Amino acid sequence: MKKILALILTSILASSAFAGCGEKKNKNDKSAITPEQNSSAASTSDVQTSSSEPATAPPVAIGSIEKAEGKFIYDNAGILSSADYDIINNYVGMLYTDYLINAAVVTSDDLGGLTPEQFAKEAYIDIYSGRGSGLLLLINNDTNEDYLYKKGSCQASVSEQDEKLAFYWATREIISGDIRNAVLRIMKLGEGGSQHIFDNVGAFSAESVSVLESACTSSSVSISVLATTNGTQSSNEEICQSYCDRRYSGEAGIMIMLDTATDTITTVSSGSALPDSLETALTSANTLAAEKKYTEAVNSLITVLKG
Repeated sequence: MKKILALILTSILASSAFAGCGEKKNKNDKSAITPEQNSSAASTSDVQTSSSEPATAPPVAIGSIEKAEGKFIYDNAGILSSADYDIINNYVGMLYTDYLINAAVVTSDDLGGLTPEQFAKEAYIDIYSGRGSGLLLLINNDTNEDYLYKKGSCQASVSEQDEKLAFYWATREIISGDIRNAVLRIMKLGEGGSQHIFDNVGAFSAESVSVLESACTSSSVSISVLATTNGTQSSNEEICQSYCDRRYSGEAGIMIMLDTATDTITTVSSGSALPDSLETALTSANTLAAEKKYTEAVNSLITVLKG
């Protein structure tokens, strides 16, 4: 079996190209590295190693994950056991619901003449119509270049340094035959995002996300915020409700949706009572949103909703 997540030499890592507009990909050439090179390829700033004893990979803790409703793993290369498939699919399904990340793992023995970048992007379009914030891992056994494709909020939430370290340890795990842990390690990068503020279009600065996250966290009722651009035939209410149902399946919560295409805000709930003052608060918030004061608009609604 071919290795799937190769370690790039430090000099190559330092010059890794991240391309795209609204999307990011991480290239990993697994054909150029031997197991002997792997033991010395990361700098000491990335991971501490010694010449006599290799460092031990930090554990990947995923906790108790419920069975996923849906398919998130496309093992076209047939490299995963049935047990590994189920565990990884359940974990990636958790990222899809809890972090609202359009996440997937795709393996392939044949890219059909496409570059890894093109194949990963086409896979994301096929699975998620190219929408939302996404994290797609392509395990490429055709040309031996694996890619981590990032879109939307995942570009900001997954740091380059964390990504390098994840691939470093994942490569060691692949060499030892632990494919499951390697894939989970890479996909766990998705947990770096917010669990309350889901900014698919870059509407909020990092400081604004922190402010809004804090406001949601201090609420007695669970509140989430989605920033998006509605380019579909569905109404904002329908989209907001679908995300609310996805995030709060079987539990109570409130979803606030900012549509930057129309500079309007929509609020729906799942099992949570909305206050009588919401209509007045929405009118005020939409006035602020029309002025592109998105943070102020959303924050004013959170204040009312959290009581």
